[in-house]
Amino acid sequence: LSSSGESNEFHVLKIQPTPNPNAFQFVINAPVIDAGTKTFANAEEAIGDPLAEALFQIYGVENIYLKESFVTITKSETVGWHTVFEKIGETIEEKIHYYNSLDKKEAAENKPETILDKFHKEDYPNCSEEEKKLIIEAVLDQAIRPALSNDGGGVDVLGIEGNVINVHYQGACGTCPSSTTGTLSYIENFLKDTLHSDITVIAQ
Repeated sequence: LSSSGESNEFHVLKIQPTPNPNAFQFVINAPVIDAGTKTFANAEEAIGDPLAEALFQIYGVENIYLKESFVTITKSETVGWHTVFEKIGETIEEKIHYYNSLDKKEAAENKPETILDKFHKEDYPNCSEEEKKLIIEAVLDQAIRPALSNDGGGVDVLGIEGNVINVHYQGACGTCPSSTTGTLSYIENFLKDTLHSDITVIAQ
């Protein structure tokens, strides 16, 4: 057997549910991304990526989210898992490859690793919107995203307007009912405590 085809070295170890009934985690036997995450929200974003292109050809697949050694697939409510499980698993094993390039925005997120070391809460109101975004990203990376990733999802900061922070849930968190209630209020309260008491978080 030839071991030259890298994709052949990956296989799905197990499939596990997430808090969102329309999203399942396909756990791979080895890391598939060197750092950060990768999200494909539609077939257009998947163009040029063999795995994502093939997965979006399966009827009902709505979102693909990669992190560490798992792929979270979110499907349409109109499609039963029993009709797509096997096809998704086969496609992942056939097409998955190692990702060593981050999305541009994710590469930018990973730069400010020391920003919290120099940050003081009382300085937050005087920061520029760009500085606020970097600080918020750093707080989310440290305290929020690890927990979300355990459930097969993530959170993206879309923008900041004054004290209002617009976020978007990724992966399994995207259509999960608890995203808009429990998780959202947890993130908002955490940022209020850490950064500023007037912060409001809105999910898009």
